[in-house]
Amino acid sequence: MKNILLTIIFLGGFYPLFAQDNTDPISLLISSRVDTTSEEINAIIKLYENYYRSKPDSVYDNPYWNKKEKTLYKDFDFSRISIFQGGMDANTLFQYFSPFVLSVEPIGAKYQIRVLFSSATTDPKYAGSKVWCIQKLNAVKEGESWVLENLIVELSKGWSSKKLGCIDYIFPPTHEFDIQEAERAKSFCEEIIRRFNPGYDGEFKYYITSSMDDMGLLENFDYYFVGITSGKAREGMILTAKGNEFYPHEFIHKLLPSNPKRNFVIEEGIAQFLGTKENKEEYESLMNKLAVDLEERSETINFKSVISQSERFNGYQTAYPAGAAICELVHGHSGDQGLLQLLMADTMEYKNLVTTICLITKLSEQELEMKWSETLKKYRNL
Repeated sequence: MKNILLTIIFLGGFYPLFAQDNTDPISLLISSRVDTTSEEINAIIKLYENYYRSKPDSVYDNPYWNKKEKTLYKDFDFSRISIFQGGMDANTLFQYFSPFVLSVEPIGAKYQIRVLFSSATTDPKYAGSKVWCIQKLNAVKEGESWVLENLIVELSKGWSSKKLGCIDYIFPPTHEFDIQEAERAKSFCEEIIRRFNPGYDGEFKYYITSSMDDMGLLENFDYYFVGITSGKAREGMILTAKGNEFYPHEFIHKLLPSNPKRNFVIEEGIAQFLGTKENKEEYESLMNKLAVDLEERSETINFKSVISQSERFNGYQTAYPAGAAICELVHGHSGDQGLLQLLMADTMEYKNLVTTICLITKLSEQELEMKWSETLKKYRNL
């Protein structure tokens, strides 16, 4: 999930400039292509409008979503996390990105609604991001009422599946399944479980697509700028746009013992250190970026600024290499047990995180900062 902060930064500069003057922001503009003389189509439009009036940015038993998916998933709307980035609620989303219903079309017994969220800006500074997304959702009949459904249900109907260990691969007919990569993934997962979570007895689905747009459809986006990425670990599943069976970074997110008080820097850092590091070149490239910034932009990019995440982005998300360097340091000092101690601690606040690392490594805060910088310097001239 590498592009969340891009959108937050964008929004910070965007909000003051392009708010739409609308006393009722939860209202839809509708394309002339849409047959508004049809009672059923109007019912789908009304359903969508009602959903966005019902706090869809929050996770609760929303009456406008189907019961089956609400039972299967706590966070049942697969587009929610991405579309409401930057602290937005539905009113704010509609205020800054006017919704335009492009189409409402039947697909068998269901309907599919497609809605463009875009801003009115023509300023070149923001124009590249003026389309927030094109959201697609299905509507299905539940008793006498229409309710919403994720696209993934219909999209993956004709897909194949193959289970290896805890991974249930799901892939389209166009994908040639690579059993060697799948076996490699199975072995990797078993090793991580053995080292860090021996009580793990779960499994997850792994959806394979070959492009970010194809992956976006699995999260209800016909087009997306918001939240675009090449892979994502979701509730009960991993989505990938890389077209392959082996995605160690995302495996780490699924296999570690749960800890709601784990700092984002540690969550992504451990996935880098244990997962992305399987690809030496990719890992070293990202570590090099932070190492260069530490040397050339030390006033703004330094231990405190990136570990506290006051400096989150500089062409890459600083949390990933910053957290990986912490994990390298801790593992070098205390091995897997040190990493486990770090993973299970309350590290949400900067002070708690630093105190925990110092406790594990027996370093002072000043020594920790020095050792962390030295860890990154190894990647400076690669």
